[in-house]
Amino acid sequence: MDLMSLTVKTSLILALGMLATVALRRRSAAVRHWILALTLFCAAAAPIVGRLTPSWTLPAFGAPTSEPGRVDVSFSPVVRPGAATATVPPAPQSSAANGLIWAAAVPIWLIGIAINVSLLLIGMFRLNRLRSTHSSASPAITESLEHVATFLGLRRRVSLIRGNRPGVVVTWGVVNPKVVLPADAEAWSRERLDVVLAHEVAHITRGDWLVQTVAEVCKAIYWFNPMFWVACARLRYESERACDDAVMNMGVRSHVYAAELLALARSFARHRQVWLPAPAMAARPSNLERRVRAMLSAHLDRGPITRRGRWASVFVLLAITLPIATFAQGGFVTFSGTVVDPQDRLLPAATVTISDARRDVKHETKTDRNGHFELVGLPGGDYSVQVKIPGFRTLTDAFTVNGQSLDRALKMQVGELQETITVVSDDGTVTSARQSGSALKKRPNTTCVPGANDVVGGNIRPPHKVKDVRPGYPGVSGNIELAATIGTDGSVTDVQVVKADRPELASSAIDAVRQWEFDSTLLNCIPIEVQMNVSISFRQNR
Repeated sequence: MDLMSLTVKTSLILALGMLATVALRRRSAAVRHWILALTLFCAAAAPIVGRLTPSWTLPAFGAPTSEPGRVDVSFSPVVRPGAATATVPPAPQSSAANGLIWAAAVPIWLIGIAINVSLLLIGMFRLNRLRSTHSSASPAITESLEHVATFLGLRRRVSLIRGNRPGVVVTWGVVNPKVVLPADAEAWSRERLDVVLAHEVAHITRGDWLVQTVAEVCKAIYWFNPMFWVACARLRYESERACDDAVMNMGVRSHVYAAELLALARSFARHRQVWLPAPAMAARPSNLERRVRAMLSAHLDRGPITRRGRWASVFVLLAITLPIATFAQGGFVTFSGTVVDPQDRLLPAATVTISDARRDVKHETKTDRNGHFELVGLPGGDYSVQVKIPGFRTLTDAFTVNGQSLDRALKMQVGELQETITVVSDDGTVTSARQSGSALKKRPNTTCVPGANDVVGGNIRPPHKVKDVRPGYPGVSGNIELAATIGTDGSVTDVQVVKADRPELASSAIDAVRQWEFDSTLLNCIPIEVQMNVSISFRQNR
């Protein structure tokens, strides 16, 4: 999964989750907070889900190539004059470019993670420095805490800490939760203590600190995606709204609660605020007005999310996340590469055909003057690639598109020669003989100039038979097929029987073929070996 695909998928999941919260604006903040938390975690886990589950793609609606049948390409050689007038620059290597992009992107991504995780750790360190040397709470504060904890059903012991900074009320911890109150909390009225402690205990019962911390970790990993920043900010806001609703569900009147919140905000505004990775009682100026307006509204739903609602939202979000995470995004995939000869020189004008048998679709292109080709918009699936160019064997390969662009170097091999001979009568007279194949066409009248072009390849000078020996009739009729190699010096070596109707045919056929001589086969002015297939038919003269 590449960076673009990852960003698109996670952004789509987050966008759907936030749209759901907009659609649920008449429901309680607890419902919206739960939806946002699930959406964040599903988006963060999307790459893992995509790796662990099979991918799927939309069906392709492309039309097949104009020729539905198999494309037959002539095996006559391409012989280009060696004295080329210009040198073509090397083809751009997409794989190398992608490698450089990833080599630069990965360190930047890791640096961003390190910075954001460091800020989170610094915030955790600040939490431990908030306590003062005299952290014991007064009886009034302890009594108020026991009252709200009993009402909200909290059974865990909560540590009350009197902070050494004014204007800070925060809560953190899961197993041993802690609530930090400012130094002047001793002078607060019982009504204010009940409101503040009820709000903080609501954070503890809801597990907001753990949820927000995990969300911050997800944001640190996906720091390059602005949707995670927006979702985390919205998550923090909805958690404050949900706790406000919990306080008012205790029977606190809305105008009293709003007045206490405004008074605390004015008091805390005189002190410098610092970011802390924990829920805070005092509202920031950016959301203070919205919270107060929500408190004073008499038509809002303030109930907690039900167990049935939790499970229903889990199933719905999983049903949305799984298809998005496993979608291969085939429409964004590109298959590209370079076609080269056995000497790694570029082959222009090679025909590259990509076939998808399942969809009955073919995509065809030709390599440019740099031997490079590119096919865009391939959906996910299994493909076969076929490369053809006169003078070379047809290359066939297979590949799978799974959401990532591919770049390959396809190396062609020089084509094989084919000789077909018919021998009749017992004196070995050749009454019918035919020579064919990629190298045995009319010999071009060209001059090879070594070093004239060391970039473009495919310059083949086919061999020319300079010595021909006719096989003698072995006394029996039948057919035999031989495979041989024409060496760099033109001699025939390694003659092997591929198929023979009778064993007696081999001796006469092999003895004759071994005596054949050719001049050298040249590829880009360099002598090469070439494979030769020989078919001999022995017939009795009647």
